[in-house]
Amino acid sequence: MSGSKREAWWPQLAADYVCGSMRGGARRRFVAMMASHAALRQEVSDWEDKIYPLAWALPERQPPARVWRAVQARIRGPGRAHPWGWRGLNLWRLASGVLACALVAVVVVDRPRPGPETPVAGASWLAVLQTPQAQALAAVRTLPDGAVRIHPLQDLNTVAAGRTLELWALPPGQPPRSLGLLAMQGVTTLSWPAGLAGVQQLAVSLEPPGGSPTGQPTGPVVLSGSVLAL
Repeated sequence: MSGSKREAWWPQLAADYVCGSMRGGARRRFVAMMASHAALRQEVSDWEDKIYPLAWALPERQPPARVWRAVQARIRGPGRAHPWGWRGLNLWRLASGVLACALVAVVVVDRPRPGPETPVAGASWLAVLQTPQAQALAAVRTLPDGAVRIHPLQDLNTVAAGRTLELWALPPGQPPRSLGLLAMQGVTTLSWPAGLAGVQQLAVSLEPPGGSPTGQPTGPVVLSGSVLAL
C-alpha cells in the first residue's frame, strides 16, 4: 500500500538522505519507508532536484600529490613487492578500488540497479550533456514516475544561437528518437517513450521553432552525453 499523507518531519529526513548524512540502519529504515509512502518519495525527488545540479556543476579538482602518496604508502607498506595474480595483493587492491567506487554510487543514489536493457521508463539513470569541448551544460535524470527531467547547469542560450534545442535518445541500430524540446530557462520535464530501451547516448540538436519538421535531427548536434544506469 502506498501512503500519501505528508509528515512535518519528512523534508528534513529527505534532505539528510539526499545529502548522504543519513547512514547505516537509519538509512535502511528510511529506504523501507519510501517504499510505502509516495509523498516521502516525492520529498526525496524534490531534494534531488535541488542538490544534484549543484554537485554536477562543481568543477573537477585533483587532490594534492601528497594525498595520493600517503594513500599509496598506507596500502603498500614499507618496501614490499607483491606479484600480480590471484594470490598477489595488487589484484586485491584493484578489486577493492572497484568495489569502493560501486559502494560510493550506492550510497549516493541508494536505488535498485536496473538490468542491461536500460534505460526504460521507470529505471534510474542520469546523463550529463556536454559540448564538443567537454563543457557540461545540462544534467538529465529520471523521476520516480518515469519522466525525464533536464536541469540546466549553465545558460543554454550559449549554444542555442537563437534556435530551438531538441533532445534525442540514440538507441543502438535505430534512428534517433525525439524526447522533446528544451526550455531555454529553468527545468524541463519530458516523457520517456514507452518501449524505448537500450539507449546509451543522448544528444541535443539545433532545430527550427517547434522542433524538427522531419522527426529526425536536421541541425548540428551541440550537446551529447552518455547514459549512466544507477
